[in-house]
Amino acid sequence: MIGEINFSTVFHALPTPSLVLLPDAPKFTMVDASDSYAELTGKTREELIGKGFFDVFRRNPYLNDNNWSETFETVLREKKPHRVAAQKYASPITGSPARVDIKYLDNQNIPVLDERGEIKLIIRSLTDVTEAVNYNEFLQGTQEVAKIGSWEVNLARQTVFWSQGLREIYEVEPDYHPDFDSALAFYTNEKDREELMRAFTKAANDGTVFRTVFPITTAKRNQRWLFTVGKADLVKNTCVRVYGISMDITEKKYTEEALVSSEHNFHSLIQTIDGIVWEADAETDQLTFVSEKVEQILGYSAEEWAEPSFWMTRIYEPDRERVVSHHRQQTASLTNHSFDCRMVRKDGYPIWIQYIVSVIAKSGKPRWLRGIMIDITRSKRLAELNQLERTILELNARKALPIEQILTSYLEGIEAIFPGMHCSIHRVRHNRLLSWIAPSLPKSYLKAIHNLPIGEYTGSCGSAAFSRKPVMVSDISTDRRWVDYKHIALKYGLRSSWSYPIIDANNEVTAVLGMYYKAVRNPDSDEMMSIDRAGAFLNVILANHYHSELEKENELTTQQTQELAQFGTWQWDVETNHVIWSDTLYNIYGLDKKTFYPSLENYLSRIHDDDRQRVFDIIQNTLETRQDTVFEERIVRPTQEIRHIKSWGRVVLNPDGSTNKIIGACLDITETKHAELSLKRLHTAMEQQLQVLEESEKKYSDLFHLSPLPMWVYDLESYRFLDVNDAAINHYGYTKEEFLSMTIKDIRPPEEIPKVVAAVNISRQNEKLFSKGIYFHRKKDGKIIHVEIQSNTITFHGRKARIVLAQDISEKLAYIDAIEAQNRKLQEIAWMQSHKVRAPLARIMGLVDLIQNFPESGVPNDELLRAIHNSATELDDILREITGKAEKINF
Repeated sequence: MIGEINFSTVFHALPTPSLVLLPDAPKFTMVDASDSYAELTGKTREELIGKGFFDVFRRNPYLNDNNWSETFETVLREKKPHRVAAQKYASPITGSPARVDIKYLDNQNIPVLDERGEIKLIIRSLTDVTEAVNYNEFLQGTQEVAKIGSWEVNLARQTVFWSQGLREIYEVEPDYHPDFDSALAFYTNEKDREELMRAFTKAANDGTVFRTVFPITTAKRNQRWLFTVGKADLVKNTCVRVYGISMDITEKKYTEEALVSSEHNFHSLIQTIDGIVWEADAETDQLTFVSEKVEQILGYSAEEWAEPSFWMTRIYEPDRERVVSHHRQQTASLTNHSFDCRMVRKDGYPIWIQYIVSVIAKSGKPRWLRGIMIDITRSKRLAELNQLERTILELNARKALPIEQILTSYLEGIEAIFPGMHCSIHRVRHNRLLSWIAPSLPKSYLKAIHNLPIGEYTGSCGSAAFSRKPVMVSDISTDRRWVDYKHIALKYGLRSSWSYPIIDANNEVTAVLGMYYKAVRNPDSDEMMSIDRAGAFLNVILANHYHSELEKENELTTQQTQELAQFGTWQWDVETNHVIWSDTLYNIYGLDKKTFYPSLENYLSRIHDDDRQRVFDIIQNTLETRQDTVFEERIVRPTQEIRHIKSWGRVVLNPDGSTNKIIGACLDITETKHAELSLKRLHTAMEQQLQVLEESEKKYSDLFHLSPLPMWVYDLESYRFLDVNDAAINHYGYTKEEFLSMTIKDIRPPEEIPKVVAAVNISRQNEKLFSKGIYFHRKKDGKIIHVEIQSNTITFHGRKARIVLAQDISEKLAYIDAIEAQNRKLQEIAWMQSHKVRAPLARIMGLVDLIQNFPESGVPNDELLRAIHNSATELDDILREITGKAEKINF
C-alpha cells in the first residue's frame, strides 16, 4: 500500500502532462491523470477518471476524426510506442475557461504489456512545443525580412537544399533544383571559388565553423555580396553534412569596409593590453570573444576557448569548486566581481590569473559577462615566498625545533607554490653527496643516490656541487651529466632536474638544493628568480644553524668562563646580608666602589622602575626554589644612562641543606640589545619595501584615456604626437597642447634618437608589427627614466600611426640595485661574524682552560685576568663594528 501511495503521489506530481488509459477500444477508459495533464486540458481529475477518452475529448477542431482516433488504434495494432509530431490544440486559459489558447503538442502513446505480451494499459504523455513551432514560423518570416537563407549539403545523400529565402537571394526560378557544382558556379571569381572550397573542405575534415564573404552573380545577372557561415556534422570523424546560412549584405558591404579601419584600430589597442580581454554569454558561460593574448599567456587558441564551459575546465582542480561557486553567485546577483585562481596552461603547468568581471544585465537578468584576465603569477609567487620565508624565520627562532623540521616545512612550502615540483636538500661532506631532506621524493630513490661522489657527471646535484654553479637539466634522459644515473631517476618518473649549490662564508659547498619535475622542461624567469632566492635563503638558515650549534657547544664553557674569571661577578651572603661586587661590576653600573655599598636595597635602587618588582620576585623565587636563574634587567647609571644587563644566579647550600649564599655574574648586553633593535627596524623597513614592491607589481590597464599607464599615438611619417592620455600628461609633466606640438624625439635623450629612427623605419615596413622593449625617456624637468614600451601599428584618422603603452621601471631597477648593494653589505657582516669573532673568543676559552686545569702553571692570575679582559674588550669592539655596519644598511 505504501508503495502504491508513493507511486500515485509521484505520478500526480509529474511535470509532463500524463494520462493512463485502458485498451478497451473504442472507449479507452481513463484510469488516472497527472495534475499537469488536468491543468493543461482544463479538466478536474473527477471529470476524467472513469470516463472514455473520446467521450470527454470528442474531437480536435484542427484534425479530422480519423486522425484523432488513429493514434490509439495504431498502438493496439502494433503494440509499440507511437509518437505523433506536433498537433494543434485549443487549450482553455487558466482562470478564464471560456477563453482558449492555441498550443502545439507532441503526443507519445506507450503501451504497458503484461507477462503474456498483451496490452494492459496505455500511457499518454504530452509535450508542449508551442514555443518551438512559433519560433520556426518567426524564423522563416525573419529570414525573409533580413534577406537570410539557409542551406545544407548532405554528403551522405549527395543532395543540396536551399531555403525559400536563399532562392530569392539567388533570384532562381521556383522549380530550380541546386546541386553542388551549379551552386558553386554563382561565384564567378575563380579565386573566390577556390577559397570557398578550401573552407568547405576544412570544415568537413575537422568539424570547424567557416565564415566567408564573397560576391556572386545571381540568375538574373545581378551582383550581390553574400556573408556565409557553415558548420559540419561529423559522425565518427566522418562528415555527414555541412549546413549553414547565407545573408545578402550588398547594401552593408561599403559600410563594413569603412568600419574595417576602425575595427583594426580597436583590435590593435586590445592587443596592447597586458591581459586577456573576453566576453561570454552569462547563461551558458560560453565565450563569444577572447583576445589573442590568451594564446600567449595560456597556450590555447581563441577557437579552443570558444567551446562551452571551456574556461571552467581549465581552472586548477583544487580551486575550481570555490571559484565557480563564487562566480555564479556574484553573477546571479548582478554584481561586478573579481577573483584570483590558478589556471592550467596547455603544457599542463598552473599559473595564477586574476579575473575582473563586469555583469551586463537585460530585463533584470544577467545576459553578458565582460572582463579581463591578468597573469599575476609573479606577484602571487612573490607574496607567497615572502610569507613562507617569514614563517620559516619564525620557526627558526624557536631554538627547540630541529633543523630537519624547519627545512622540511620550507621545501613543502615551495612545492605548494610550484605545483608538480619535488624539492630536496643534499648535504655535501668530504666531496660526497648525502641525501638529507626531501618531503615528496620516494625514500627508495633517495637511498639509491645516497653517498655518491660529486663530479661533473654525477647528475644535477653532484655536478652543481662539483662546479659550484647552478645546473639546469631540462631532460634527464638525454643530458650527459645523467648518463650513469638516469635509469634511477627515470624509474620514478623524474624527467627534469635543477640544482643550486649552497656555499658558506668559508667558500665551501655545504649543501645542494635540488628541484625535480615529472616532465621535460626548463625553468622560466620566475622560477630562476625563485631558485636563486631559495638558495640564498637556505644559505642564511644553514649558516644560522651552524652558528647556533656552535653556540650550544660553547654555551656551558662560556658561562663557566665568566664565573671562574669573576667577570662582572657578585656574591650575597644571605645569612649576614653582606654583598660583594667585582670591580668590573662596579664599572658596568658606573658606580664608585669607595662611595657605593652594594646591599640588596641599594642594588634594587639602581634597577629601572619598570623592572624592579620583576627582579625582586625573581630573587625571592630563587631563594625559595634554590634553583639556578637567568634573567635580563635594565639598570640606570648615575648619569641616567640606561644599560641592559643579563644576570646569572646560583644558590650555594650549607651541609645541612640551608641557604648559605647566592653567587652570580652579570654581562652588559646593551650593545647587543641595540643591535637587535636595529635589526628589528631593518626587518620592518624591509617588510614595508616588500609590500610596496608587491603593490607596484600589480597590473592594471585600461583602454587609452582610462589607462593608468602612459599611452600615446604618433604619426609614423612625421614622428608627431597625435594623441596622449592623462597618465602620460601627469607622468611626463607636459600639457596635452605641448605634447601635440612635439615629436617623439623630444622625449628621448640625444643618444637615443638613432634607435627611434631605426624602430620607426621597421614599423613603416610592417603594418602588423607588435614590439616591446626598454628605452630611456626624458621628462619635462629633464629627468631621465627607464621605460618599458609596448607598441603596435594602427590607422588613426586615416593616417598610419603607432600606438604606444609605456611603463616607468626606473624605481624598480633602482630597487634591485639597492637590494644587491645591501646583500653585499650583509655578506661582509656575515664574514666578520664567522671570522673576526672567533679569535678573541678562542683566546678567552684557552685562558679559562689554563686557569681551570693548570692552576700551577706559574702564570699570575692577575696577568691571566688582564689577558681575558683585553680579549673581551677586543670582542666588544668587533661587535660594535658589526653593529655600526648594520646601522649603515638602508632598506
